[in-house]
Amino acid sequence: MQDDSISIAHKSSHSSTSPDGEESQLSLWTSHMYRLYAVLALGYLCIVFQGYDGSLMPSINAMPQYQHYYGLKSAGSSTGLVFAIYNIGSLGSLPIAGPVNDLLGRRAGIFLGCCFIIIGTCVQAPATSRQMFLGGRFLCGFGQGFVNVSAPVFVSELAHPRWRGPLSGLMQTNFFVGSIIASWVTYGTAYLDGEKAFRIPIWLQLVTASIVAMGIWFAPETPRWLMAQGRRQEAERVLADLHGEGSTEHCYVKLQISEMESQIRETGSDKRWWDYSDLFNTRPARRRMICVIGMAWFGQYSGNALVSYYFPVIVQQAGIDDPHMQLLLNALNPVISWFMAILGAMLLDRVGRRPFLLTGVLGMSICLAIVTGCTKLSVEYANRAASHTGIFFIYLFSVIFALCIVPLIPFYIAETLSTETRAKGTAVGQLVGSAASILGQYTTATAIEAIGYYYYLIFIFWDLVEFVIIYFFFVETKERTLEEMTEIFEAPNPVKKSLEKRSPQTVEYTIYYEK
Repeated sequence: MQDDSISIAHKSSHSSTSPDGEESQLSLWTSHMYRLYAVLALGYLCIVFQGYDGSLMPSINAMPQYQHYYGLKSAGSSTGLVFAIYNIGSLGSLPIAGPVNDLLGRRAGIFLGCCFIIIGTCVQAPATSRQMFLGGRFLCGFGQGFVNVSAPVFVSELAHPRWRGPLSGLMQTNFFVGSIIASWVTYGTAYLDGEKAFRIPIWLQLVTASIVAMGIWFAPETPRWLMAQGRRQEAERVLADLHGEGSTEHCYVKLQISEMESQIRETGSDKRWWDYSDLFNTRPARRRMICVIGMAWFGQYSGNALVSYYFPVIVQQAGIDDPHMQLLLNALNPVISWFMAILGAMLLDRVGRRPFLLTGVLGMSICLAIVTGCTKLSVEYANRAASHTGIFFIYLFSVIFALCIVPLIPFYIAETLSTETRAKGTAVGQLVGSAASILGQYTTATAIEAIGYYYYLIFIFWDLVEFVIIYFFFVETKERTLEEMTEIFEAPNPVKKSLEKRSPQTVEYTIYYEK
């Protein structure tokens, strides 16, 4: 089988293949691919939770009904805590989310996360005090922590290798689906009198969580987790059904089984829930973790929390004072971003990961610099033209972030890790990302209240630092299977190696690699 797989890889690594071969007959529009889409959709819905909260809180935070009921202001330390407690809850679940995924499977991790989100919503929605509201948000965040580890691993391990970039990249675009729903729901309920204005949108968090909690048990477990448990035949059947048009002899089934047999150990550290040593004990492992930690931090602390969570406040600083207009602009922002994120996901395998990341952080830095200048003119000189220009560049920042960064969060993290470390490594990435979110959300509220738009300067310079780190340390991962990442990180210069074209020698290295 190994020789057959190398022969197949030799064909697929060149642009021309036999017209009668399986490679040339691959199609996105078959019954087995439709089944794959349905399975991946459950992972996509997990990100809808996150996006819903991303717009839910800034939207209801702009409602006078909400502010008066809980005694909060649109910005300040108390408001920052309400935003940040969600990520504090997420942090609390991460030490156990990785081991649960390794021991019980990816589906179990997703199910547990959904259960906590359902319980948290039932506490948060009817909350009669600020403390009860915070408790519900903590539980929702705790569940989201499980989901944030499980869903990216689930999707990346099940995505067809021929289209892993778009299929995995589309997952995070669903952040905007949730954001759009929350934005327009709150825009509508804002016209209601009393508590219903903010309680109805909170109750609606139950919908997607319930769908995923019930549906996940109708989906298969990932073949890589099954292989790690010694369940080869089950893994082969899953691959045949979702990647091989029902045949275990399909080229992509044989290739992946051969590579997984070589790379995945049945006695690896993923069987020891307490053992995180494989994340850091070798040079290749540490190079992987640079990508993981860097991507996790950059995805949450590049100015995006400033724009997404405090969009109405920024718009107010730019000269728009009407609460309903603030909510309308907030509702339009994720719609535009969603379309750009889908475009970015579709282009991932064509353009590559590094060009997107490098262009994205540089563009965001430039946008924030212009927004800072325009806001200064608007606030200090009542310049309406500067106000409108600033709003345009706020939108452009969101567009660049959605196009270049969103499709890679947290997909890039999952694909740079090996099967044995993927769940725990993703958990570490989520830990770092949650810490970055807490820092961004909590300090942003206080900083905006204290120094206003001058706070934007921090992210202008930080995004330039990100550019340098990405250029020297982030590898290119397109056109390779998950197992073939080993060759990249084992190389003396992983970045240089990743920019070389995939070849039959890549597959030989992967199949005959000895740990």
